[in-house]
Amino acid sequence: MAEAFKRTLGIPMGDLSQFRKRPVATLAIIAVNIAVYAITTYENLFLEVGDYWVSAGGFVPALTPMPAQWYRIFSSMFLHADFFHILFNMYFLYLFGRAVEEALGSWRFLALYMVSGVVASIFHTAFSFIGGATAYVIPAIGASGAISGVLGAYLILFPGTSLVMGWGFLFFPIFFRMKAAYYLIFWFATQVIYGYARLGGSTAVFAHAGGFIAGIALLPLVANKERLIQFRLARQAAFPTYVVFTPTPTKTAGLGTTTKVIVAVLLAALLLGAAYASTGIASQGNAKWVTIQFTCEGTAYTDSLGVSLSNLESQLASIPLDKTRILMNRLNAAHLLYNISKVNQELKIFNWNDELPVNITVDSFTTTVNVSTTIHYFFGKYDSDGFLSYGNGSLITRAVKGYISKGILYIIQSDPIAYKFELNSQTMNLAYITQCTGIVSLVATAAALSVTLKKDRDLALIGEEPRRVWHPFTPIAQ
Repeated sequence: MAEAFKRTLGIPMGDLSQFRKRPVATLAIIAVNIAVYAITTYENLFLEVGDYWVSAGGFVPALTPMPAQWYRIFSSMFLHADFFHILFNMYFLYLFGRAVEEALGSWRFLALYMVSGVVASIFHTAFSFIGGATAYVIPAIGASGAISGVLGAYLILFPGTSLVMGWGFLFFPIFFRMKAAYYLIFWFATQVIYGYARLGGSTAVFAHAGGFIAGIALLPLVANKERLIQFRLARQAAFPTYVVFTPTPTKTAGLGTTTKVIVAVLLAALLLGAAYASTGIASQGNAKWVTIQFTCEGTAYTDSLGVSLSNLESQLASIPLDKTRILMNRLNAAHLLYNISKVNQELKIFNWNDELPVNITVDSFTTTVNVSTTIHYFFGKYDSDGFLSYGNGSLITRAVKGYISKGILYIIQSDPIAYKFELNSQTMNLAYITQCTGIVSLVATAAALSVTLKKDRDLALIGEEPRRVWHPFTPIAQ
């Protein structure tokens, strides 16, 4: 999920809880993520993930009906776009994960984390209709959805804890205290608002919201009641530092009334969206999943990509791998990739040569260049949409690059490049995908709403009790 926790109110520096056990599962998850990041960014000097890994391991909503591609739900949870993406994700996981793991136990915490990541992908798919057909074929990566599940569980378990916030203002750091409940519902609200307003950009905000909901909904299933009781008794005996001159009551309060109302309203908003998605009305047509094997100048490549026919050219222009992008653009320019006049037909071509138009955009400059392309042979079968379902062939073309110097756009063409290729595509029904994932999202949201309204007192370990005596923030050495 492309950017992690970017839109937040300040940066939480830590809470005032003290931990007695080492958070083994939390540290193990962080270690695995760092190891995967090192492997997948090595080629780019550890600054950003390689294009191959995004293509091979990113979660693509359009592939949901294909069991062979379900591994992407898990692989995407351990891929991160760049250094800051993994830095903030792992920081939030460590900050909130320690307390949740202590309350649940390592194995139960790990189950909540992984299932929250799965549900986050389901939510991302169900709400992709808001972003249009293109949103179904863009790979999503990141542990944000799973970590959001930890945040949701933290909200129910520890709403009364205080977070120490750090916020830079004109280069001067400002530190203040905020209840965890206020911080988390503000963050949750931003995900919902940005999602519906389409302000999330490349960030999968509905995956964040879905993970948060999963953490709340799953908590009664993974929490051990006896462990929670022991936790409360231990807290009472220790007279924790965050409750000054105020003994912890026998009956732990859950969420405060204001917090509960706000969370319920946000969940209701998502409930309506999930209900709409589950009706099947939110149809975005079909998407195509393309797998292509080719050799370019004697080197073998295998690549895959998703495209929607409504915005085909712009999607082809954004293909990460240069070699794949050039080949797919030439096939499209020759009307061999998508041709409505070839519905359910076959096509054979031998020794065909033409000047194909290629659009070049550099900054604000755009121009069209004719590129000489020779197709030695081509055989293709087209589906009911006129899209190439199977094709193979051989062609020679040139790569085109543009650069700007003194306000003038210059075009450079490479030496001839030879391709041999074989392509297969499958059609994905986006309405069916949206409906199925919408039903799951609807059930998860309803469960989270029920937990928020009825079970928060049974699960809360440090409720939102009002403070009777104000006291300034005093750092705790750990």
